[in-house]
Amino acid sequence: MCHDVARVSERVRHQYIAWCVALGFVLGTSVARADDSPAILTDPFQLSLGTYLVNTDTIVELNGDTQKGSIVNWEDTFGGGDVSRFRIDGHWRFGDSDRHKLRFLWFNSTRARSKTIERDIEWGGQTYPASAKVGAEIKFDIYELAYEYAFLKHDTWELNGSFGLHLASMSLGLKAKSSESNGTLDFDQHKEGTLDAPLPVVGLRGIWQLPHNFYIDAQGQYFSVSIDQYDGNVQDYRIVATWQPKRWLGVGLGYNRFAVDVNVGTKRFDGSLNWKYHGPMLFYSAVF
Repeated sequence: MCHDVARVSERVRHQYIAWCVALGFVLGTSVARADDSPAILTDPFQLSLGTYLVNTDTIVELNGDTQKGSIVNWEDTFGGGDVSRFRIDGHWRFGDSDRHKLRFLWFNSTRARSKTIERDIEWGGQTYPASAKVGAEIKFDIYELAYEYAFLKHDTWELNGSFGLHLASMSLGLKAKSSESNGTLDFDQHKEGTLDAPLPVVGLRGIWQLPHNFYIDAQGQYFSVSIDQYDGNVQDYRIVATWQPKRWLGVGLGYNRFAVDVNVGTKRFDGSLNWKYHGPMLFYSAVF
């Protein structure tokens, strides 16, 4: 457990450094224009750095070479554990019409927990018996790159259509020591499944400018695909309110619901994953 917490703490430290580097870049770029009025609907760049207070639901199955895995509800079995969550959003608006954008996203969530399990778990061809103390770690990254076009655009609002690619990258691992298994294991066990699921998405997005530098941003994305070893869908719905009094200083509050449901048959991950999170998000915003 101590080692799990140490690894999570190390990742949090690295994420804090990433925050500082990104924030320094934004402040350095925008300081010369700090006195200009912000304009999210026309400025070329926007960058948001945020975190979440979310509820997650993870149902996963990892099969072995000849043995079907148990269906594991991660939160019910292991609890929330030590959690780190981090998100970067941004876009580049280009073209003379201000209608074209490239948008990017990175979301990271990591949890680690050790718990004495109450039932046998078949995981990747290994059996983790009841009464054994099992360490569980889950790492999840979402990357997105999308093209967005404002097919309706006015001075104070725009409506966009988008097409892009989500990459859901996940690692789920279980480990148990024989010395902590209450006599149920003769040797240490460790098994990890890794999944990289590239899923295209299409969506709609609306941005409205309100008085006193307030903005409302609502977005919905969905796609379902069945290609080769992947069969699944991804959903992403978000609504946020941003107050942007200065180019280099803006704060936002919103709500996000994201879900990915896939069946996979690859060498590194053979099984199924149903993962979703939902909850409020708090972020810092800058435009330049």
